[in-house]
Amino acid sequence: MKKIFLNFGFMKKIPSYLEYFLEDILGGNNEFQARIMFGEYGIFKNGKIFAIFDGDDFYFRKNDYNQQDEQFTYKMSGKDVYLPYFKIDESILENKEELEKYIESSLDY
Repeated sequence: MKKIFLNFGFMKKIPSYLEYFLEDILGGNNEFQARIMFGEYGIFKNGKIFAIFDGDDFYFRKNDYNQQDEQFTYKMSGKDVYLPYFKIDESILENKEELEKYIESSLDY
């Protein structure tokens, strides 16, 4: 299992599905990285975040295609916090052209 660097230089193994996404779907090149954020994994392209992986699902930053989908939330001080990231359907991950469109649109927002 691949490791990623967390803040302060500590390392942690990433989930196998996230590793599959980074290595096999996105091609394993260095322009894509994952970092721990919000208790989940932020997915970056060339240092700019475009998605969050929560262990089961991918939430892409608000874009032209996903604003009607389920929004990413987490609890802080007992209240729901909503971030401008929306769940994408797994079928998007399997369609390279659609996935590239989602990534680029998320990076533009």
